[in-house]
Amino acid sequence: MEELSLYRYEVKVSKTEHKVPVVNDVHLHSIYNPIKEAAGLMVKNTSLLKVKNELLILGLGFGYHIAEAILLLEKEWGQEYRIVVIEPNEKVYSDYKKYSFIDNPNIQIYSAEEISELYKKKEFVNYLLNKPGIISHPASFNLYENYFKNLLSYKAPRTVGSFSDYLSTEDVKESIKNLNPNLDLMSAIDESLYPKEAPVNNNDHFLMAFKEMVKGSLELEGRE
Repeated sequence: MEELSLYRYEVKVSKTEHKVPVVNDVHLHSIYNPIKEAAGLMVKNTSLLKVKNELLILGLGFGYHIAEAILLLEKEWGQEYRIVVIEPNEKVYSDYKKYSFIDNPNIQIYSAEEISELYKKKEFVNYLLNKPGIISHPASFNLYENYFKNLLSYKAPRTVGSFSDYLSTEDVKESIKNLNPNLDLMSAIDESLYPKEAPVNNNDHFLMAFKEMVKGSLELEGRE
């Protein structure tokens, strides 16, 4: 993705002696006082942090806003909270670990991964299903706006060929391997089963049941 290209990168030092990554001429934190800036961002989100103990934060930088979020979350929730951070830039993430790493088991950071690959991670998808509060780190979001918008609006492809990539159960993979990979799952199952001259076998019964299960999930999805 062109938006993620890194043509200029440096680390500066703020007036308060904090490291500040500068990506493609964009300062990801205040060059004067990153801590004050980070605290201000979290104060604006105080009402969200009072009702959500799970956060999805778009943009890591060097994590000053993450540290401030932790302070407020621990005040409200003790240790019962979790933060997932998305950082598109691997270099920023690497230097974050070098200069300002936050050692906290309640934080999970995903860096420089294709959006489609992120959605193949069961733990990430399950986290989103919990409907965490979303906070955008302004400088990062402005720098990677298209990436983050695509992340939040992503819809997984529905063809059998792509659907199989998301399966972890070998029995299910085996059952759908002979379906038409270019059709959506429901259509591919129908094509396989109807009309059917040969006797119905165990795999056919499985596909019928699997179709009803998927159909039910899609109906629930459509109501949300």
